[in-house]
Amino acid sequence: MLKLKKIISLIMVVLLGVAMTACKSEKPVAVVNGVEISTSDYKKTVLTYKESISKMYGKDLWDKDIKEGVKYKDEMKKAILQQMVQEQVIYQQAKKDKLDAKQEEVDKQFKQLKETIKQDKEYEKFLKDNGIDDEFLKAQLEKDITIQNFKNNFDKNTKISEDDMKKYYEENKKSYVDNEVKASHILISTVDQKTNKPISEEKQKEAKKKADELCEKAKSGEDFAKLAKDNSEDKGSATNGGDLGFFSKGQMVPEFEKTAFAMEKGDVSDVVKTQYGYHIIKVTDKKYKEYKFDEVKDNIKQNLLYQKYTEKVKGLTEKADVKTNEKEALKINV
Repeated sequence: MLKLKKIISLIMVVLLGVAMTACKSEKPVAVVNGVEISTSDYKKTVLTYKESISKMYGKDLWDKDIKEGVKYKDEMKKAILQQMVQEQVIYQQAKKDKLDAKQEEVDKQFKQLKETIKQDKEYEKFLKDNGIDDEFLKAQLEKDITIQNFKNNFDKNTKISEDDMKKYYEENKKSYVDNEVKASHILISTVDQKTNKPISEEKQKEAKKKADELCEKAKSGEDFAKLAKDNSEDKGSATNGGDLGFFSKGQMVPEFEKTAFAMEKGDVSDVVKTQYGYHIIKVTDKKYKEYKFDEVKDNIKQNLLYQKYTEKVKGLTEKADVKTNEKEALKINV
């Protein structure tokens, strides 16, 4: 429950590609070097992204406020528009460099994509209901492959010196350390599971009392896994005796992380308060390893290549004739 998740979807990578040229009857959301990004293609992309978000995190997230007066969906609409503009710029440059996708590769990947979609009947229906047909998918796939060809060609022709890699390693040594904790926990929640809002003050006091009692039992040597199975309100981990597996820094909420990393193997914590409620944590294992330069040089090379590629794309985008209509994009109702 506590671990942060990333949204990763093969289909989304394809569908977040460059938009098709706009129909003349539509008002475009952007024009890149004379090529229009149509409102309808933009809307299809946003809808597809919304569908993926809803499946992973629930339908409520899309309309939630991420800060005062700003909804998640509006920030996503802006990000998707920027993504589509940037990818149109790269696609145009790739075409100039004669790095077009080969038809046989497009056909091969399209076949694989269709097989993936067919395995999810609900998603297949979603695509059909929103006019995301084979022609649209194939066009996006062709652009996606062409853009990847541009990236591969850039990597092939960009030299990264040993000195550059060593300098990067010295400046980022902390990134090349395995520092992980394996822990179990018992959660007594202070959040209503249905409304996701804090429970009453009286119930929070009862939750704290229960957490204190469980903490005392755990510290006195009672079976932690059994206590978690019988009492933890984190149902995802409770069935496994509260086991959360290994996690590194940045994966847990701050209060939980700070406590867990300060503990030794076998320790049971005092009660820890987070936004989710009251936790009792038991550290069951720890890992620590510093990687040497030779062990991570390939990873460093890829990081440096990505940095240079990002700079290249930024330069191309700044030189391009781009006109965006963010106001029109935000008006799209999805």
